[in-house]
Amino acid sequence: MHAPQSCQLFLKYINDVADLITPQLTIEEITSAIYENVNQLMDAHQFAVGIYDEMEGVILYKGMIEDGKRIPDFVVNAIDSNRLASWCIRTEQDIFMNDFEKEVTKYVAQKPVPIAGLDPKAALYTPLKLNDKVVGLIVVRTIHKNVYQRHHLYILKTVGNFVVRALELAKKSSRPFVKTEGIRKEWRWCNSEQLSPRSKKTLDLLTEREKEVLFLLVTGLPNKAIAEKLFVSAGTIKTHTLNIYQKLDVANRTAAILKAIESGWFL
Repeated sequence: MHAPQSCQLFLKYINDVADLITPQLTIEEITSAIYENVNQLMDAHQFAVGIYDEMEGVILYKGMIEDGKRIPDFVVNAIDSNRLASWCIRTEQDIFMNDFEKEVTKYVAQKPVPIAGLDPKAALYTPLKLNDKVVGLIVVRTIHKNVYQRHHLYILKTVGNFVVRALELAKKSSRPFVKTEGIRKEWRWCNSEQLSPRSKKTLDLLTEREKEVLFLLVTGLPNKAIAEKLFVSAGTIKTHTLNIYQKLDVANRTAAILKAIESGWFL
């Protein structure tokens, strides 16, 4: 595949990932949403997002996917000196291995036994940071050797930015990132008179229809559901969202939602 085509494909899948992440998604749902797109860009035989619980000293894996199938949830001791995930969290550094057997001792004393899933031949790990603090990591592993290039790590880091935004949204929504039954944030518009002049000026750039679409984005609806609710086509909603991004000077759905919340438009 030629470089321009590769670049276009990357941008397409990254935009797809951005549009999939909403404020209501849990870690399991985000892992599932990202998996299919990442697997089009690299060998993601196994894909996982681990959330670091500093208080408990563990890394929680929920929703790990291997060869398209869900792996049961598990935790890793974050201070275990012979776990790659722990090394990634502790050192706040990437792991890049194309030959697991030969390269694993660069990071840990000996090859660790998998807690769940495959015995990998190659692997990528990258830490997730929120406000300069490590909050988790993304892991991709495979049963094949010599399949990863440095740009694959860049892709993971880019995807990681969306996961971090989801964590931030969860925090702002007062909603647990790990699934808890019966808890759901009910959003509503704030009183525009309470907005700062700058915030109100930005909000006034949006048309009434764009405000409707933005509100439904914040509530967690995907484009298709928004289109059905407003009795228009999905293409029309896509046009509205692109206009919203332009007016808010953001690149994607997640950034638009965060800016709206940070601007005080929703309570």
